[in-house]
Amino acid sequence: MIRPVGFYSELAPGWGLPDSGSIRDAARPSGETDEAGIVSYLMNGTEIWSEMSAGPDVLDPDGPLLTGIGSLYTDGEWIWRGDLSHYVSNHHVALPAQFVEQVRGSNYAPPKVPDSRLFVIATEDLGLSLG
Repeated sequence: MIRPVGFYSELAPGWGLPDSGSIRDAARPSGETDEAGIVSYLMNGTEIWSEMSAGPDVLDPDGPLLTGIGSLYTDGEWIWRGDLSHYVSNHHVALPAQFVEQVRGSNYAPPKVPDSRLFVIATEDLGLSLG
């Protein structure tokens, strides 16, 4: 089973994955010392679903619209929304320690995910019909 990260209750769509609680509780005044590397990892994951959606920053509703908010990225073990990198870089949202350890252990470079694994994630974990 794929492990979701950053599917906060205020964000939609949630894709039917367990939510990570409130993003307001995860936002911090400053981020990890290696936050730029973590953000890079999030931005360079394998895109598994692409949407041309846009929506407000739920922590800064007066700010510019965020694009691709419903898009999904993965490293084959974890899955996250396209806007998670924004929330980490701009609001220093805390991520699960296990995820951050994996990011650091991979030297901030997500692995290339084979198509066969992407298919399993899409069909079994997300319940998409790709036939």
